[in-house]
Amino acid sequence: MRIWLSIDMEGISGIVERRQLLPGQDQYERGRVALMQDLDAVLTELRAAPDLEGDIVVNDSHDGMLNVLWDQLPPGVRLISGGTKALSMNQGVQAADLALFVGYHAMAGTAAAVMDHTYSGEIFRVTLNGREVGETGINAAVAGYYGVPVGLVSGDDKLAHEVSALLPSAVSVTVKEGVSRNSAILMSRHETTQRLRTGVAEALSRARTGSLTPYRIESPTHWTMTLMTSDMADRAMYCPGVQRLDGRTIGFTTDTVIEGFRAFYTVMGLASGRPLY
Repeated sequence: MRIWLSIDMEGISGIVERRQLLPGQDQYERGRVALMQDLDAVLTELRAAPDLEGDIVVNDSHDGMLNVLWDQLPPGVRLISGGTKALSMNQGVQAADLALFVGYHAMAGTAAAVMDHTYSGEIFRVTLNGREVGETGINAAVAGYYGVPVGLVSGDDKLAHEVSALLPSAVSVTVKEGVSRNSAILMSRHETTQRLRTGVAEALSRARTGSLTPYRIESPTHWTMTLMTSDMADRAMYCPGVQRLDGRTIGFTTDTVIEGFRAFYTVMGLASGRPLY
């Protein structure tokens, strides 16, 4: 098996608020330590597996995507670092047999979920072929386009509910319990490490038995995006193929998930930046 891993930060053990998530903030380096500890737990279990083929590929998927400390990675692990990647959080998944999502978070608007959002603060809601999705669903659909199943998703308990409904064959690892957007009940480092290692082992077992199912979206793909303000929707109309559905919602249809993802990312870029009022 060729393993590819997308690592975000909001769903990492011990992370509860934005000061731990953004470079330059007083708690960021502590958050970075937590990220590396979760990643180490996952990589330790993966590297103990006897049937992996080639390098394990890690795609840094948080913020500017410069969070993973490459000089702390063990042999046999490759890192995709930096932003401006055509597939963003999904860069490199097309060459994998199995995808793991580590440190993920619930979709925007989820009550009592730690740092809930969907890709950016400008996005209020996304639907894909009529189903509301967050980052997990969008990224699973991109992986599924390439025939790659998601074997594991780690994050808080609210994300676990989202995963169980969306990706029933995947292993969901809960590393904290959300209390509010900026607070959580945390477990010990020992417990979260054991949960992650056990989850990885189970995901590999399911992959070996063929019980994991790629999340495939039928074509054409129909997307809607509800943005935070009407001004953001105004700017989104510069994207070719976009239609205005209401004051804050736009929609578009594409032949493939990949084309849809690119349009989604374009709209997000056009919408970025809050209006004066």
